[in-house]
Amino acid sequence: MTETNEITQWVTKEINNLLNSVNRLAILAIIKEYQDDGIYGYLIGEKLIEATQGELDGTKATFYAILRRFEKEQMVEHQLKVSSSGPARKHYRLTQKGERAYQALWQNWIHYYGILGDLIETTEKEFK
Repeated sequence: MTETNEITQWVTKEINNLLNSVNRLAILAIIKEYQDDGIYGYLIGEKLIEATQGELDGTKATFYAILRRFEKEQMVEHQLKVSSSGPARKHYRLTQKGERAYQALWQNWIHYYGILGDLIETTEKEFK
């Protein structure tokens, strides 16, 4: 394997790790936005794609795996709602634990984004 291929594989792995974290935070943000009535899984995926103009997307399996994990971790809960226009759907809402976790996670993202931005800005100036 060439060095270029190794670097490409490494970067791809790191981007996937970052996107996994970003997707989880984004899904929590969307659920929070619809906290009053809850939001069902398929619509979460649609809102994620719409809000990010397709930059963050994934398979339905990915979204539902994240939702199952959130339920297991007691970050979200669901309520089954019957609709006259379709099948019953699980509508997700943040639990109190999920709300606190979302707020803490978001504050940490802001904090580390700022630190990283400052570091990169400084480093880029040194190389010019």
